[in-house]
Amino acid sequence: MLHLWSAKLETGLPKIDEQHKELFRQVGILMDRTKTDRIPETLKFLGGYVLKHFTDEQGIQASIRYPKAEAHKKLHTAFVAKFSELRKKFENSGDNLKFEVVTEINGTAIGWLKDHIMIHDKEFADYYKQYQETRLSGGGLRAPRPCSPATPRLWRPELETGIPKLDAQHKEIFRRAEILLDGTNEETMSCLGECLAKHFGAEERVQAEIGYPAAGAHQRSHNDFRRMFKDMHNKQAVAAPADRATAARGVGQILAGWLKDHIVTHDQDFADYYINYRRGGRKKRGFLYRLFHPFSSA
Repeated sequence: MLHLWSAKLETGLPKIDEQHKELFRQVGILMDRTKTDRIPETLKFLGGYVLKHFTDEQGIQASIRYPKAEAHKKLHTAFVAKFSELRKKFENSGDNLKFEVVTEINGTAIGWLKDHIMIHDKEFADYYKQYQETRLSGGGLRAPRPCSPATPRLWRPELETGIPKLDAQHKEIFRRAEILLDGTNEETMSCLGECLAKHFGAEERVQAEIGYPAAGAHQRSHNDFRRMFKDMHNKQAVAAPADRATAARGVGQILAGWLKDHIVTHDQDFADYYINYRRGGRKKRGFLYRLFHPFSSA
């Protein structure tokens, strides 16, 4: 029952990926109407396996002092509570309602797992791989990488929006986040601030021009990060020289995590609307096209 699994859910950590696949296999059994007799044992197995998987992840995070370990654990705890609630609901429901409850469990488990892997587990996996890379190189900081046209290591194909120029801007922000993760100076922070301001402003102008219905929520997400980045920038600027590289890496981690989440939850919806808007025949030549469409003509 691996039809629920897809390559885009891979984290690059073999043990974690195998556990994720097993979770999807078990959920697949719940979805199979020909195996209703196995539902109670499958729910019991899932409950135990979820706890094992979460414990394994949290153990790894503790061993590498993952900065977001506590927040990650809270997400796990919330899911365990929800799963336990639904399992009790199944046990207490009549036979005529049991499959309805199983359907609810399926939807909750599949939706949560996919979102959790795409947003949180991949971020953890990136941190873990960087940790291992640094340790194998002798534990020292690697030299900062200059921005280059190469695809940044934090970028993943599933983050593409389908708008080439928008994707290029996202990649550029990830490149700058990677420089922060390697340790950086005040100049890089200022440059990143300008890059974010330009990107956010461009998105918001396009959304206003095409009448994007969720423009207000999208801008609020931008504004929340603007305030957070300003605060982090100020703290990094006044930190002792010996602490600035550590502070910069913290900014890089937060930026990379926020951007991945923002692309998945906001930018991809905006991109879908924008692409449908263009297909609808209401094409505006000028700023809108020059900004996001590399093959447009005036």
